[in-house]
Amino acid sequence: MLVVSAVLVAFDFQNLLSWWHGRLLERADHGTSDYTIVVPLFGHPRYFDGRSQIECYRDNVLVALEVTPPHMAVFADELEAEGWRVCRIHLEQPNPASLMHLALAAVTTTYALRLDADTHLDTGLDRIVAAVAASGADICSVKVEADRPQTAAAKLQALEYRMAMLARHYRPWMTSGACFIGKTESLRIIFAHHSLWTPGEDIETGRAAHALKMKIRHADFVVTTEVPATWRGLFNQRRLWWAGTFRHTIVNVDRNLLHLPILTGYMLLVVYATIEFRWWSMIDWRNLPKELPLVLAVYVFVTFISNLQVRSRWMIVFPLYSLTQSLVMPLLGAIHYVVLARRFGSVGRYRFGYRRGLHQVVSRANEAKRARRTVVGNVVVVEGWEIRRDTLGAWAAVPKERPVGYGEIDVDVAGDRPDRQALVDLRLEVAFEGAA
Repeated sequence: MLVVSAVLVAFDFQNLLSWWHGRLLERADHGTSDYTIVVPLFGHPRYFDGRSQIECYRDNVLVALEVTPPHMAVFADELEAEGWRVCRIHLEQPNPASLMHLALAAVTTTYALRLDADTHLDTGLDRIVAAVAASGADICSVKVEADRPQTAAAKLQALEYRMAMLARHYRPWMTSGACFIGKTESLRIIFAHHSLWTPGEDIETGRAAHALKMKIRHADFVVTTEVPATWRGLFNQRRLWWAGTFRHTIVNVDRNLLHLPILTGYMLLVVYATIEFRWWSMIDWRNLPKELPLVLAVYVFVTFISNLQVRSRWMIVFPLYSLTQSLVMPLLGAIHYVVLARRFGSVGRYRFGYRRGLHQVVSRANEAKRARRTVVGNVVVVEGWEIRRDTLGAWAAVPKERPVGYGEIDVDVAGDRPDRQALVDLRLEVAFEGAA
């Protein structure tokens, strides 16, 4: 028990490692415009109401818009009238990862960013992309902070975000869905190995890059995102997050134990310690009112020392906020995961292999060379996909069967030449020449 306790306490000090900047990228002295900002958008136009915040980057923005609902198709026309580039996508069950996956086929720049519709960019993006290019990184996480927190719930989240971003200094693969930067070709490979299962799809992007042994860095660039202002909104958000945590930690425990043994071992140790030691039976309820303030004071000290770079007076109550989450949300998250898995008809298993490295990509490329392709009139069939050409010469990639997360992309609107299209399949990347 003493050993377990020592390990758990040691992990509470892990953010001291954030003082090491070996994987941190600062802004370059010069900039580059060789990047595309992909904004996945589905459900309702209101999620993109704050687009004026990124107006200065409009020429570099591509809105990956799910246009099956009529009101979203109308919104696509409105965005184009305003001067935004729109990639129209049809999906039965859209999510940010699946939209990003399909929209990458329309990106022609060397670098691409994913940016949530409710996330705002700082100035100097061109210089941080230049720094990423100079480093040779395949993918970079960035710093995500709460946008203008006003309520107590939002201010505690603001501190939580800033503390979490320190961990990216030594675990840069922990990508946030709010924003990340990567080489376009590397991102295409990553999403070819992505389950496209949500929640937890954001960190899975970096997780797949880690499994493929790509070069991963953390860009010292801040984006701000909207956070729940109420406790009810926070509860709903964290229930989703903890469902994603359950998927990563328990459902995919085999690969995580192989690839990330220390972090995964710690997570399992917490679960083991909870069950084995039955901490709830060790509490002296009569003395709890006297002992709890001391315990909280110790964790305030640990929180302050470990996160000195982002110190705040909210650290006084943060341990109580964190303790409440850790006691309540894991079980609720696991239950919500089961609900989502039944709804999606899928458990969200990783699609990359047990063995780390880019050999997985080479294997699938060889499989692509052996793929049978059939051309019948204006239809090209490639491994379960039909790439159709209409009477105007526009091409669209449509899967014969529509599994969760995959759909149809209008490549003509995306801006590709009608005689060539790069397509990321469910199982492999296939580059083909269209029929003449």
